Amino acid sequence: MPIHLRDLTPIDTNEAALLFFAAVHRGTADVYSAAQREAWAGKAPAPVAWEKRFDGVSGVVAESGGGMIGFMTIDASGLIDLAFVHPDHTRTGVGRSMYHAVEIRARVLGAPRLRTFASEQAKPFFIRMGWTVGAPNTVIKDKVTLQNYKMFKSLPD
Repeated sequence: MPIHLRDLTPIDTNEAALLFFAAVHRGTADVYSAAQREAWAGKAPAPVAWEKRFDGVSGVVAESGGGMIGFMTIDASGLIDLAFVHPDHTRTGVGRSMYHAVEIRARVLGAPRLRTFASEQAKPFFIRMGWTVGAPNTVIKDKVTLQNYKMFKSLPD
C-alpha cells in the first residue's frame, strides 16, 4: 500500500499514543527487556498523558490504508523527540519517508543541526540517515535503567 504523509495535529494524540505503545512493546522487544519496555511506555496505552505532547512541535504522520503507521516530531531547535513506526510497518520505508520530510522542515525552521536521543532500536536507522553517534545516555525511569544515544546531524546550508 502507498504511504501518505500529512501534518501532525493535536487530534492525532490518541492514535499516536496507541502506536507508541505498540512500537515500544512489540517493536523493541529484541533490544529492551519487558521491564524496560514497561518503564518506557507503561503497562497500557495512555492517550490522556499525550494530550499536550504535540504542543510546540511540528511533525508528520505516515498513513496507509486510512490509519496511522508512523509519526515523527521536530521542534524549532532541531530536536527530533518522537519517531515511531508501527511494528507491522518497520523496514518498509515509512521511517525514511517521515525523516526526509522532517529534515526539510528543520531546514525551513532554520535549525543548523538536528539532535535526538535514539533508542537501541532507532540508532541504526539514524546512522543510515547520516547521523553521528555521540555519547551513550542513561535514563532511569521507575527504578529501571534504559540506555539511548545522543545523536546529531549538521544541516549545512
